[in-house]
Order: sequence, then C-alpha cells, then structure tokens
Amino acid sequence: MTEVLLVLLILIVVAAVVIVVLRTRKPAPAPARVDPLADYPEVWDPYKLGVGDIITYAGIDHVVRGTITLDQEGYRWHEHLLDGSTGRRWLTVENDEGELEMTLWMRREGTGLDPGGDVILDDRVYRKVESGTARYTAEGTTGTAPAGSMDYADYATADKTGLLAFERWAAAASWEVSTGRAVTRSELTVIHAGPPQ
Repeated sequence: MTEVLLVLLILIVVAAVVIVVLRTRKPAPAPARVDPLADYPEVWDPYKLGVGDIITYAGIDHVVRGTITLDQEGYRWHEHLLDGSTGRRWLTVENDEGELEMTLWMRREGTGLDPGGDVILDDRVYRKVESGTARYTAEGTTGTAPAGSMDYADYATADKTGLLAFERWAAAASWEVSTGRAVTRSELTVIHAGPPQ
C-alpha cells in the first residue's frame, strides 16, 4: 500500500510541475505584420501592368481600365487605358531590342489629320517614323472590339521630343490622333492590383 501511495504522490508532483511549467511558459509571438506596399515603387514590372493596377504620374492616381496587347509578326507591345481625375490617357509599354520604352499619350480631337507625308500640329512638324498593321486582343474597358486588326502610323519631331500617333481600329474607321511624350520608369509609381499576370 505504501508503494501505491508513493507512486500516486510522484504522479501528483509530476502533474503539478507540468501545470506550473505550462502556465509560466510565454506564448509564441504572433508573426510580425509586413507592409504590403514596402516594395513599391522601386519594385514593379512595367511588362506586367494590367487591369486594376494603380499608376501615379505627376502626383495623380490613374486606374488601368483596360489593356490592349498588340502583335506585329511576333513583335509585341501593350497599350493601357489610364483613367484619372484629369481624364483618360494611354500608356504604351514596349521592349525595343532590350530597351524599355514607355510613352504617355493624350487623345487629340478634331485635328482633321490623316497620316501621309509630314504632318503639322501645334506649329510643330512631325515626320513619319514607322507604320504598319498589327493584330490585337483587349481586356477590360478599351473602346475596341475584344480582338481584331488595327493600323498605325507613328510620327516624331526632328528632335524626338514631340510624338504623334495615328491609330485606326477598323478598316472603315477614321484615324484617332494622339500626342505623346516618353516617360521613364522613375516618373511612375505603380501598385499592382493582384498577382502578376
């Protein structure tokens, strides 16, 4: 009987020690919260811009409403419709022989211009740089069909500071005219809406 009491006493002592240890042990620290924007604006991929992304330019936020992906015989580029408090703009992103080129475009209404020889707009002379036809697919809001073919003609001033673009989204449609300026990656702040596409 003494042995049974001794074993029972040892079990009670061991149980008491376990309870004391468990109560005095500190809980594991909660994982630290991470700033979801800590990597921006330095780490954003211009080739992965898409619908829903937020782009800040000149202190004004723009939402990417739609994206058009264009393909001309394997050469691809993207046009993103940006909507902000100052109106709509288009941002073209392309990789030209390993060099990132981005251009911010503003639509010009009522110019009465068509591509041809030299073009004069706002007392500046623009010369044709290139023209062609490309296939496209669109997502989000773009004002175009979901897919199709388009014609374009790109112009620039002699010093390359002025850019002019003509685009036609259907053979019977009239030309859309836009003026643009090159922008650098450092001029834009981007917050991607979700996982890169």
